[in-house]
Amino acid sequence: MSSSTTNESNQSQEGEKKQVTIKGVDKELYERAVQLSREMGMTAGELVNKALRAVISLTDAATKTVAGAAQAVGETGKAFTEGARGVKVITGVDELTVTKADLQAVDSPISFRGIRRLEFADDVDWDTFNSKVSSITMCGVVVLPRGVPKLKALEKCSMVNKVEGKQ
Repeated sequence: MSSSTTNESNQSQEGEKKQVTIKGVDKELYERAVQLSREMGMTAGELVNKALRAVISLTDAATKTVAGAAQAVGETGKAFTEGARGVKVITGVDELTVTKADLQAVDSPISFRGIRRLEFADDVDWDTFNSKVSSITMCGVVVLPRGVPKLKALEKCSMVNKVEGKQ
């Protein structure tokens, strides 16, 4: 198959075009593509470019979907393991503010999951946070107090949309 153009405005819009030969293309398939391109009012090269863009786009989307599913399966496995280790799981809450007293009142580490807005009160220090928070997963916004370093807290986070520090 080959495609070439001299129109510079098209080149700048669609990238540089040059003549390309692709070995191993099925002759019948190529003839059908040429016929289809004529029916659509475009060159065979333009049709192949559209087809390649579509295949690459679908492949990228499928790869991202598979990676997301694999991560979700991993998180589910982690949640099961945490439950078996005695980690408490807090989920099904839209918004939650957690104080130092709240964390200290629980006898085991806590995993926060699926909370739209999770805020830790100003009295939560790093030692309490580190010892009582096992993980923060699939939360929309996590608000940390000044006493908790963001980067250290992020080690406990996965699939969190936004982390804010209090001013």
